Amino acid sequence: MDSGHYKLLLTGVILVQIVGFVVLWMKIPAATSNAARVVPTVPVIDPNSVKFATKIPQNRILRQAIDSVLKQELAPYLTQLAAAQRVRLKQTQVEATAIPRPGGPANIRAARQSSEIVDRALASGVWTDSDSSALLRVAPLLSENQRVGLLDKIFGAINNQELKPVGSLPSL
Repeated sequence: MDSGHYKLLLTGVILVQIVGFVVLWMKIPAATSNAARVVPTVPVIDPNSVKFATKIPQNRILRQAIDSVLKQELAPYLTQLAAAQRVRLKQTQVEATAIPRPGGPANIRAARQSSEIVDRALASGVWTDSDSSALLRVAPLLSENQRVGLLDKIFGAINNQELKPVGSLPSL
């Protein structure tokens, strides 16, 4: 086959595709327009044909009945939820009081440990994730001034290129 036959064959394939696309395109609007014309109807019920139905005279009575059922059904769940909230509140209060305030023996140990962590990192020239996590473990026992001093020492060493951060930096 020469190039003329290939062009003829290619043109025929393209025409078939175009005709197929046009045929499909013409069918799509017909399908959507039929669906758009469908209008749902609500069946009409004769009130006299309904048996054993209770007529509620007022909207207020219906609301009270629903409120009563909801209170009865939800009461066990709400008591469990309230108990769980009380337990969580008690745990957070215990955790808050368990942390010793700065200034006692725990503060002195924490200050010593944090200083050793920073000095070791300065000696090695590298600040790692393990240094950050060790410092964050003792940070709650430090005073605000001690934290600021440690951060000044760490970031000052980084700025002077005495310490290279490899990993995350502490956020005290």
